[in-house]
Amino acid sequence: MNHYLASTITKQQATTNIKAHLQSNWWKKIRNTNRLVSIEQMHIPFCCSDYHAATHSIQEGMEGRIAIEPINNIKAILPVDYEIHTTQQQRGFFPTHHPITKEEAHNAIYWELFTKEKKRQHINVSIQNQWTLHVPYWIGYIHNKHNTYDIICVDSITGKIDLTIKDTVLTYIAENGTTKAVSQ
Repeated sequence: MNHYLASTITKQQATTNIKAHLQSNWWKKIRNTNRLVSIEQMHIPFCCSDYHAATHSIQEGMEGRIAIEPINNIKAILPVDYEIHTTQQQRGFFPTHHPITKEEAHNAIYWELFTKEKKRQHINVSIQNQWTLHVPYWIGYIHNKHNTYDIICVDSITGKIDLTIKDTVLTYIAENGTTKAVSQ
């Protein structure tokens, strides 16, 4: 069973965001060397963990959810009430590159709280459960006048260009020989 977040950004909105990014300053507008040739959606696997944390300032504790991308260790704190969908479908979902241990998830939450808490000796974190969560991204394939290709990734939930996920996407494409894209 695959767990995933639903996309809130359409293909058209992602295309608009990529084109705006390609024309983001006057020099890029004048040169106009990059051209969007294709766009597709893919789901990137993150290791997701539910946690309970208590600190000096939040003594009653709080429930939370963290998603960690295992290749480049990209972290995202997710709202606990964010709707997570499930499917039996295997096509369009990459397998997890390598799972994140409970200790790694614990450390990620601990250090996030450590930066925000004044009395740091009172941070307690416990990881409740873990699973793989597939996060959607729109991948734009770019061609330039030097006959080279590149990609630009758009977060399919926020619509923002995400430069940090590019290496991860390229790793999955290179390892699997295909993008296993979900057509929309």
